[in-house]
Amino acid sequence: MNVHHIVKSIAGALALAILGACSSDLTGANRQPVKFSFTTKTSSAAAAGIRMSPDLVVGSAGDLVLTKVQLVVDKLELNQNDATSCVAEIENSGDDHGEAGDECEDVSRDPMLVDIPVDAAVHSVVTVPLAPGTYTKLEPARPTATAFNTANPNLVGKSVRVEGTYKGTPFVFTSAVNAELEMEFNPPLVIDATTTNATVSIDVSKWFLDSSGAAIDPSTATPGSTALQRIEDSIRRSFHAFEDDNEDGDDNDDGHHQG
Repeated sequence: MNVHHIVKSIAGALALAILGACSSDLTGANRQPVKFSFTTKTSSAAAAGIRMSPDLVVGSAGDLVLTKVQLVVDKLELNQNDATSCVAEIENSGDDHGEAGDECEDVSRDPMLVDIPVDAAVHSVVTVPLAPGTYTKLEPARPTATAFNTANPNLVGKSVRVEGTYKGTPFVFTSAVNAELEMEFNPPLVIDATTTNATVSIDVSKWFLDSSGAAIDPSTATPGSTALQRIEDSIRRSFHAFEDDNEDGDDNDDGHHQG
């Protein structure tokens, strides 16, 4: 089963006209158009010359096959300051389209449904005009928008949805994991006239692994279970953001680490 390309749905049309909390000039010469892309290509796979197939086989025995991975985000903010949360500032204001602080830069204020490619390719999600600056992290939040929830009833209150099979039996796994789901840039992302793309690499292959490297049966990930806690902890650790102007999905800076 082939995974749909990442730009399948961005909650309707992904209205970018409402971007711009930190600057009203979205098209001026002081802003640089930058693409944000997603990939499941990992540095270990790249080093070994491995390219993932359209369906991702997980676990030492190959028991788990992931066929579709979706990430749901509402607000998506670049943050210049490790000590604050841009998303929290907006949420605390009580206005989903309110402005965050000067340390924040909008990537999106509308809900996005992102199909994460499991084929190791790099897929662009959105291109936005960004103000020059040095940014340390990318912050997503789970959507609460009524229109998005109406259009995606199977994702209400969820931020991750995975389809696949475990030992041949189909499953659908969902999670509301979003706490501290911050993608850190280390070294920081410097937006200037040469910056064209930032890539978020997600090591989906480790989401459903136990300590021995065997696949976890998703049906055992019930509320409050150890299995669910391990999966959600793995999801939080799997995001890695870096500048990737050649869009090959490889982080060539040894200073980077997973957030």
